[in-house]
Amino acid sequence: MDLKKLKDDWESLAKSDALGAILTDQTKASGRWQLDEFMATGEAEIAAMLLYLDQIGNRPDYGGAALDFGCGVGRLTQALGRRFASCVGVDISQEMIDRAERLNRYPHCRYVMNSSTRLPFSNESFTFIYSNIVLQHVPPQFAELYLQDFVRILKAGGILVFGVQDSFAMPDLSSRVMRIRQTLRLRSRVKRLAGKNQGEMLMHCLPEAAVRRALGADATIIDIQWTNTAAKDFNGKLEYLERPPRSGYLGRQYCVLKRG
Repeated sequence: MDLKKLKDDWESLAKSDALGAILTDQTKASGRWQLDEFMATGEAEIAAMLLYLDQIGNRPDYGGAALDFGCGVGRLTQALGRRFASCVGVDISQEMIDRAERLNRYPHCRYVMNSSTRLPFSNESFTFIYSNIVLQHVPPQFAELYLQDFVRILKAGGILVFGVQDSFAMPDLSSRVMRIRQTLRLRSRVKRLAGKNQGEMLMHCLPEAAVRRALGADATIIDIQWTNTAAKDFNGKLEYLERPPRSGYLGRQYCVLKRG
């Protein structure tokens, strides 16, 4: 897969069911998300994440600019915008960006479409960068390049928080079937055969060794936590787990400090 294919997939997903593509709770699929309820999940997620940062002694600089990478319709961008002096949401889908701009309530939030691994921001532009349930859909070779660029655009002393799927555990039959179906892309192929022009939503893993390689010498990982973001019915309620799930994709959240 290249970035053009990734962009085409997410343009299609955004046009078909933007909210359902972002939060994959099957009880809300096919347009059943209520917009207010959907946006409230962003507020709850950002509150939970920032509370956790406070608890581990890594409060970000709220007087600076925040970046929401993979912003979709602005679910997290607006929640960050309530707390930071300014916030930028960036997404590979122009359809998502158009929707985010229509929904935006904060003049100090803005939205940018970008389909390159080089983000359109100067060095050290942001004091805080956040990305969740995004890099898991990006092929690893590109995800590593994005991590490198996050470090470039993060200010010295700034904080980067992002989630990835670390690996896949398969102790039971249902997990094995899910992995095989994902690998073979059966769901999307069936939809195409049925005449439904819907993009693929693929999952990719990025293990810790790859994360550390991408972040390089200018960034220090200060915390890693298992999260529930790999759950099939993830509905935006971020939870930190004492141990990884026994089966399925294993979600991890990294907290990174840019060295001065």
